[in-house]
Amino acid sequence: MEGLETQYGTLTGISNFMTYADGALKSCMLNAENRIATPVGDIVPQYRMAEFGERQKKHRSSLSFYPGGQLKSASLDRAMPLRTPLGEFKAEFVTFYEDGSLNRLFPLNGQIDGFWSEKMEGELAEVLDFDLPVGSFRAKIISLHFYPGGALKSLTLWPGQRVTIETPVGPMRIRTGFSLYEDGSVRSVEPSGPFELATPIGLVKAFDAEVMGMNADQNSVQFSPEGTLLSVKTVHTGIRAIGADQVEKLIEPLETTSLIEMTSMRTVPMQIDFAGSAVRVVAAQEHAFDLTAHTLETFERARVIRESCGSCAGCDGGESCCQNG
Repeated sequence: MEGLETQYGTLTGISNFMTYADGALKSCMLNAENRIATPVGDIVPQYRMAEFGERQKKHRSSLSFYPGGQLKSASLDRAMPLRTPLGEFKAEFVTFYEDGSLNRLFPLNGQIDGFWSEKMEGELAEVLDFDLPVGSFRAKIISLHFYPGGALKSLTLWPGQRVTIETPVGPMRIRTGFSLYEDGSVRSVEPSGPFELATPIGLVKAFDAEVMGMNADQNSVQFSPEGTLLSVKTVHTGIRAIGADQVEKLIEPLETTSLIEMTSMRTVPMQIDFAGSAVRVVAAQEHAFDLTAHTLETFERARVIRESCGSCAGCDGGESCCQNG
């Protein structure tokens, strides 16, 4: 295809493309240099293929579009400085909302595989400076996510990075990242290690050792806009529940088969949700309690089974993560 007219000018060097049912361009790959103007600055979509042995980009379209022709995403040929509500950042991949506002920005977009490791990609990541209402810190990041109005929605940290931010329960050391409400208040965080929280049913050690960390949009400790604790995950805390019949029920995080070694076991995080007097617990099965009819209290578990302590997310190999007796 010699060229195709879009809202962003004529695209040349289209090597492959997809369309919507009405024929509108949905996505395309390019093999020639194009420079197009976007709300975050001029960009050059990816058009060069990596040579054998070179760092490969993730297999994405050079450009993708919404049905109305607005730019949805762009994989950049090289890292380029882009304007954001937080300042200028270099990026290799960027996505937009349908109204043209910035959605997500990724400083790096390398393909992690047998030839290019996460460690190698991480060595390319720059340490960036942030000065936010929740705190000032320096860190490598995977991505920034914005609301359509420009407020920061979430920040996802590079694996192994740790920062301290202000939360409704005080300063907290976190990994993976955090998410915010549009007014800037903390929506969710991922503690870097077991963090003791006061809850309506007693003290809970918040920690999710199985967090994947693909993004930090929703984390294991969640708050309301007013700062009330809504949800927490734990592997270190159990619950003792007593109903009107005075029958005691013990609920603990599930211990099940390891995902790595079938002859080993692991502890699966238990989720506790709070909504007024209602408490929902998700462990081996789901439980629902009303604090007006049940007495709930917490206890610290003596043992937490990790299948690979030295490599579990956020763990330094110490007892703060495993606590194996």
